Amino acid sequence: MVCACLIATEIFLTAEESLYYFGERRTDKTNGTKYQGVETPSQNRYVGYFAQVKHSYNWNLPPRKTLFIKRFVIYSIHGDGYDLKVQIVMKKKIVFSCTSLNNCRVFHDTETDRVIIDVFNCPPLYDDVKVQVSSSDFPKYYHNYPFFFWFNTSLIQNNRLCLQRNELDNLHKEKTWKMYQPQYAVETYFDEK
Repeated sequence: MVCACLIATEIFLTAEESLYYFGERRTDKTNGTKYQGVETPSQNRYVGYFAQVKHSYNWNLPPRKTLFIKRFVIYSIHGDGYDLKVQIVMKKKIVFSCTSLNNCRVFHDTETDRVIIDVFNCPPLYDDVKVQVSSSDFPKYYHNYPFFFWFNTSLIQNNRLCLQRNELDNLHKEKTWKMYQPQYAVETYFDEK
């Protein structure tokens, strides 16, 4: 909220400037080196969304966009991905769940070191959406998931969202980097049906 306020009052024009300033001011360097800025990549993304609404939409929310997830691609994954479970949350409720046995097809492409998850029967998604991924092969972290991420459907560009390791909640933390390599990424593809 502080970062949004800094943008709204035009102390800073960009999300990046606002986030940097907030982190620098909040971190007590006399008491340690742990950075105390905005905590998660999804929070950073939403500060960026706020700046977009201010600058690109002149303070108006963009038109509601309803999307359907058609595919996830996970790069540099450990294992074959067949035990992955993907849940989609809207308004604090799980609205969709898929595994290799239900609502999706999983393909492990060993040549490109990626897992492709084709999603079937995805419900219409709109506004703020959380995707949470679990697997028996992955250690669990905050919120009891290996990783998750939030996005707003109205601000998705070209029906695609690509998030690198440092843009995924939980995986941005250094303690996860032995398991998740720098090339780890998740691409989400949408349809507007």
